[in-house]
Amino acid sequence: MKNSDRETDANKTYSIEECINHIGLGKFQWRLVTILGFCSMADAVEMMLLAILGPALTCYWPNITEIQIASLTTGVFAGMMCGAFLFGILADKYGRRRVILISAILNTCFGILTGFAQNYYWILLARTLVGFALSGAAQGSTLMLEYLPSTSRATIIIVIELFWSLGGIFEYLMAMIIVPTYGWRVLTILSALPISIVAMCMYFVPESPRYYVASGRQEKAEDILKRIALTNKHSLPPGKLADINAKEECGSVKQLFHITLKRTSFLLAFMWMTAAMSYYGLILINTSLMTLLNDKKTLTNESNNNNNKSTQCKMLTTDDYTSLIFTTFGEMFGIPLLLFFLSRFERRTTCMINFSLASMCFISFLIMPRHTPWIINIITFLARMFINSQFSLLYLYTMEVYPTVIRAIAIGSASSMARIGAMITPYLAQVLIKQTFHGAIGVYVLATAIAAICGFLLPIETRGRELKQATFDLRSSLTASGDTSVPSWMLNVDNTTSLVNVNNGIVNRGYESNKEENTNNEKLY
Repeated sequence: MKNSDRETDANKTYSIEECINHIGLGKFQWRLVTILGFCSMADAVEMMLLAILGPALTCYWPNITEIQIASLTTGVFAGMMCGAFLFGILADKYGRRRVILISAILNTCFGILTGFAQNYYWILLARTLVGFALSGAAQGSTLMLEYLPSTSRATIIIVIELFWSLGGIFEYLMAMIIVPTYGWRVLTILSALPISIVAMCMYFVPESPRYYVASGRQEKAEDILKRIALTNKHSLPPGKLADINAKEECGSVKQLFHITLKRTSFLLAFMWMTAAMSYYGLILINTSLMTLLNDKKTLTNESNNNNNKSTQCKMLTTDDYTSLIFTTFGEMFGIPLLLFFLSRFERRTTCMINFSLASMCFISFLIMPRHTPWIINIITFLARMFINSQFSLLYLYTMEVYPTVIRAIAIGSASSMARIGAMITPYLAQVLIKQTFHGAIGVYVLATAIAAICGFLLPIETRGRELKQATFDLRSSLTASGDTSVPSWMLNVDNTTSLVNVNNGIVNRGYESNKEENTNNEKLY
């Protein structure tokens, strides 16, 4: 009897999704959350530096223009646009872990070089290279997702975004202390150091087993799965790993426009662009309005002061930093807000809600008096809450909707589209806003409203669906994880967003199989 049981187990096979669900959530994933969460935090430190560097440089180099300051921000995002696309391809072809490691090392080097730049053009070059290097950090979310069991996937990917907000707050606090005393160069160098810690920590992070399976190296995938099971004090499922691989599809850009994904790719491109344009726009709008208010306060005293610095010099004050920190807390409130929405609505419906509410916040800038700091802060707080919620959802949805073979390039391409929006926003929030406030804000209102419509038009609902390995893998997962170690609060969120108990397992009503053909075919989703 025992021998027959062994023979039966030997003949069994399991997929990568079934294996990760069987191992469940444990010590390995929590260690990964800490490391990759710190990666997100270090990423935010470098990005939030943009809001501080512009005002500081106008005082350090009096002849610098508003266009040059806007171009500095645009340069960073231009570098990120190119890097995100390239690193996405490399991550699908050569692995996520390598890309994150290379990105962290390059970012440290270019970030430190910024602190030694002797003129504006060297800073522009250095920050563009920082943007290029920093774009690889986005693959940390991809790597994290591919290690998570289905019952906790959505919650952890969303909650990990809290590290980004903490990174922003840390940068503002550091700037408040360092810039007035030691200057922007010291701040720039210190801001580059956290990402170097990520490079060292990547030694403890193995490559994604999903990547190994997709690229045809199932033995390596099994070795990693055994290590995860050992760390989590669990066992592998009985049998042998057998899953779909598609070497020829790994990192293939054309697969983004596969017939089942083409419409999704175009809609997501605009949504990512709008989310980034709005997110960074809110940060720059906040600092622009604050410096304009400071100008009005000091205008009457300016004739009594003999100041050698340019009249463009508008250093951020303690009140300005406090304002930035306060509005960043809005992002942190966006995380529980998103979990609340996902527990009640589909991913697509939540996209519509977030963008619609963000559009209403931009409208509030037009109808509310903007000469009082607390009004600016409250509107920005709410807008950042909704936009950050949407940004987190876009990361989750994009990683869920694309298969493993092109998941990294999908995130890279989406990030590239986001950087186009981010490249546009400095000219709106730093230049155009001073010429026509209503015109600049009107662009954000229109873009977020259209993005809400795009959310409605998304053809694929991903909640509860297993992560696909390849574009020809058209199976929908109805498997629930039996992991009892998952905290109850996490199960409450993910179970309510799971299709296991929704509509009898139908993935998407718009893509439901015809009853007559149900026994032979599945509808492409």
